[in-house]
Amino acid sequence: MQTELKNLLSQAANLHEGLQKMSHQADSYQYNAAGIRENAQIIRSCLNKVGNNRIAALSARDTRKVMAEMEEAVERLMEFLD
Repeated sequence: MQTELKNLLSQAANLHEGLQKMSHQADSYQYNAAGIRENAQIIRSCLNKVGNNRIAALSARDTRKVMAEMEEAVERLMEFLD
């Protein structure tokens, strides 16, 4: 009986450790999902400004600013995916 109790205690400790890891991974996933969503919205906004369906033409300087913003958003997006 003593051996069975020790085995159960060991299994409970392993289960607790596994649950903590899964909880941490779930938190990371939610954080990454929010970051991915935010950067995707920035990219969409930039594409609306410089894409084929844009409302008005941008100056070359403004186009460079929008493209730089979009490049930064893509870099942050890649960090979330790594």
